[in-house]
Amino acid sequence: MKNLNDNTQMGSALTTVFNRRETFLNGGNAAVKQTYETTSSDNAEVAALPECLETLSLQKIFKDGHLSDEELEKLKKEHANDNLPLMPTDPTQMTDFLSKVSKSVSVELMILKSTPLSESEYLIRFQKLQIQAAYQLLAEYLIGEDIRQMKGHKGLKAKGKAAGITTKTDAIAAKYPHLGARRSRDFQKLFIENVWAAIETAFKRGELPTRALALSHGISKKARENISKNHYDIKKWRAKDEDFEATFKELNSTKEVKACSLFCNIGVGTSLLEKSTNIKIVVANEKDPRRGKAHRRLYPDCETIIGGIDEQETFDKIIEANKRHGAKFLLASPPCQEASLQNNSKNKGTTHRAALFEDTLEVIRAVDYDYVFIENVPQWLGSRPAAALSILGDKTIGEYVVEELETLGYNVTVGIVSAADYETAEDRERAIILACKKELGCWKFPKKHKFRPTVFDAIGSLPSIEAGETSPKNKWHYGLPLVDHEIEFVKHTPTGCSAWDNTVMYQPQNKSGSNSGASFQRGFSRVNPAAPAPTITSDSGQIGGLSTIHFGRPLSDGTYSDSRVLSIAEILALIGCEADFLEPLNEKEDSEEAFDGLTWENNMLIGSDEHFIREVLGEHVCPRFMLNIMSTLPIPANDNTASEKSTK
Repeated sequence: MKNLNDNTQMGSALTTVFNRRETFLNGGNAAVKQTYETTSSDNAEVAALPECLETLSLQKIFKDGHLSDEELEKLKKEHANDNLPLMPTDPTQMTDFLSKVSKSVSVELMILKSTPLSESEYLIRFQKLQIQAAYQLLAEYLIGEDIRQMKGHKGLKAKGKAAGITTKTDAIAAKYPHLGARRSRDFQKLFIENVWAAIETAFKRGELPTRALALSHGISKKARENISKNHYDIKKWRAKDEDFEATFKELNSTKEVKACSLFCNIGVGTSLLEKSTNIKIVVANEKDPRRGKAHRRLYPDCETIIGGIDEQETFDKIIEANKRHGAKFLLASPPCQEASLQNNSKNKGTTHRAALFEDTLEVIRAVDYDYVFIENVPQWLGSRPAAALSILGDKTIGEYVVEELETLGYNVTVGIVSAADYETAEDRERAIILACKKELGCWKFPKKHKFRPTVFDAIGSLPSIEAGETSPKNKWHYGLPLVDHEIEFVKHTPTGCSAWDNTVMYQPQNKSGSNSGASFQRGFSRVNPAAPAPTITSDSGQIGGLSTIHFGRPLSDGTYSDSRVLSIAEILALIGCEADFLEPLNEKEDSEEAFDGLTWENNMLIGSDEHFIREVLGEHVCPRFMLNIMSTLPIPANDNTASEKSTK
């Protein structure tokens, strides 16, 4: 508040809002009865402009104007935003007030999008519009606060009404007849904390304080509260210093350690093992046919079994193949969707996929491996999905799996670690279970590397390209095409920032000009080049994803280069995969059972194949991370007969 001039309308309005906030926070619900005074409109002096407003491109602002000079002047004459309407103290009058303010905001937005406005006029009107929008949001909050205090019976329909009992829905409809059910629900989600956060954020960024912005703050807070209070308690699982080995062992012996990979995807995580260690994947299992066929192409010497592990026929094939090949090592990455925070489905945790950890344990019981490696999202350890409660009892998945492995004679180490600590430019945090037979020792996590590779370390040398362009030196380095309005707002998004940090004119918009996805403020963001990338998911091809846009380089006109999502070549580099890892998938085969290759047009993958590659890369285990984890096996891997010796 100190940087605003209290004599200006903006300063006065913000001071009023600030005082109301303090009153609400200190006085509770009684503060609703407070009398609200409008600000003075006599002083038209302009307050100090936010930086984002000072750098607006008027050429862009005025580009899409649809009103003629005559139409604009008529609209400006009929609508002047010089005077702020009085906020009533009577809640029954609030909807009428809200209707007038909403209409005023809509008209003013139409004026601001029109061409014949001077720069000074635009700035003055925009600042006043911000204040009007703040009043609109406050009115919505006050109505929501009033509705929350209403009393009424819940769940009563025909019988209740016949008996003359009033439900809360009836009470809302009687008091606010024109509000509607949806707005009623949204208004009740508004609290003074997130309303104030939205107003502060909007004035800081030079944008309008909207209900969507306020709800986004509220949703984030609610999500944090839910995570802290429900069963996703993962703090106790975080790897501690004593879990780490100080030295590395080299796995370069002459003898092989034969391994089985369950839920293998296309084998991203194991891509470096055979090249750099003596661990050889001899059996693999993948339910999805196309992924399984791709794995066969990438690992021709591995017996890849396609089918669900929860199917008896597939399960039997896996056990038989393991025993036939003499596999002593199991690597398993059960599906994470049932525990992932990215999954907001109401059916989350109700499908059999949530119980596949038990099928994994059944394989371990049947084969009796020397070593077991299990990987999943951190929340998986602390989850208790509905589909698995009959198995878990009162335990979480982490507690149950650890207990079962210990019963089977394994020493178990559990921890949540990040791939960024192990030579990978991706801060991909994962829950890891390391188990080995007790007679072989204890398998610990390797020592963390002091240096964490950054995004720039991984992809800074790749050529700069724009959406729709391809690199002649790397077939996997191309920019997915975007529509013009998306390119426009990405061009104006600085390095490491979200497009939601832009001015209103350069925020994500539909073709109609309306904002899209405003409730998800973390999306539409450029990746930070000075740090490891955040977790890369299967939606890396979507511009609205989290940090899916290239970091960009400043250009002479004030915009930024590389207005596109990360290319497949960049994804491969960030997750630590070799650049030519996918190359075998381009080869065509006549066999009906073989992977049918990828289809390219204009030096880019077609839509379905593009989606397939991004999907399988998004569900990866980082190869260099895996290589580091394998470096601390408790015995030299050249002694592949250790378990045989222990039984003699």
